[in-house]
Amino acid sequence: MAPKVRTSVQNADASITSTESRVYWIIASAAGTGGAFQLNDSTDDSGTDLVSAIVGANTGPHFMDFSNAPIQFNTGIRADIPGTNVTITVGYTA
Repeated sequence: MAPKVRTSVQNADASITSTESRVYWIIASAAGTGGAFQLNDSTDDSGTDLVSAIVGANTGPHFMDFSNAPIQFNTGIRADIPGTNVTITVGYTA
């Protein structure tokens, strides 16, 4: 049976989950000047970046599929979005 994937939509720094998790996919888009985002293995902004990407201005949605090899987060998932132009939707299990 396939795992139940949860979703989280973020456009600023935020904790997505504070438990061990796996990321199956990310959808990213950007307005204005575009920008970068990271997903950290932490519940705050101190963990290791396991995903890092730059999204071009006025582009998206961009689909990043990790379903064949989900990315393991041992502590939690923290979205680090330094600017205000990027929106991500994360598909994960916890």
